[in-house]
Amino acid sequence: MFGYPELYAKAFPHSWEAEQFRTGEYYLASFTPAILHPDYAPRPTQTYAQAAGSGSGNRKKTKRTSAAEVAKEGDKSIKPPSSLPLACRRFFAATTDPAPHALAQRITAGFPDIAATTLTDSNCRLPKGFIAKVNSRGAVSLTGTEPNTPAESYTPYFDALTRRLNQSFPVGDNLWLTFTKAPTTVQLAIHSIPTHILPDDDEQLFRLHQEIHPQREGGHD
Repeated sequence: MFGYPELYAKAFPHSWEAEQFRTGEYYLASFTPAILHPDYAPRPTQTYAQAAGSGSGNRKKTKRTSAAEVAKEGDKSIKPPSSLPLACRRFFAATTDPAPHALAQRITAGFPDIAATTLTDSNCRLPKGFIAKVNSRGAVSLTGTEPNTPAESYTPYFDALTRRLNQSFPVGDNLWLTFTKAPTTVQLAIHSIPTHILPDDDEQLFRLHQEIHPQREGGHD
């Protein structure tokens, strides 16, 4: 109401400004209220329709996102750890005298459950899923199915697993030795070459290797 002396005089009848207004001596140019800037100018009034119309054109539509979508977006920013190679999840027990085992298929099918039971009896809280295999020399290997659990985690239970393996299947005098981790610090190349064609002389063996893997450009095999 500072821009309208009559309204101000009605609101504050005992003020000095109201007295000046009643005597006809109140001039807006001379009595600009002190709390306002001298360059103050009243805003032009708008109708409700004008205000509503001007706001609707600039209004941006916001996309509503559910809590599940927010959680899903958060999960994308966290990358899960990469899976360990199979060799890092494998441990094996060789036999005292390497030889094929008559119950290889039975061991492959049944020892994963036996190993899981052994770990449970030992109060082990590690994952208990395994894949068992028996090679042609009678060695039994277990590979963990949990991709981020290394074989090293099961080291405290190697003795118990070996003992249960020897107790569960007839071995006679050819016992399985204590489980050990599969080697992962050496680089090996295994080729399917019949043994009867391998020469006895090491020099001939090296020449055979060169024939199978000719040298590439740069002198590297």
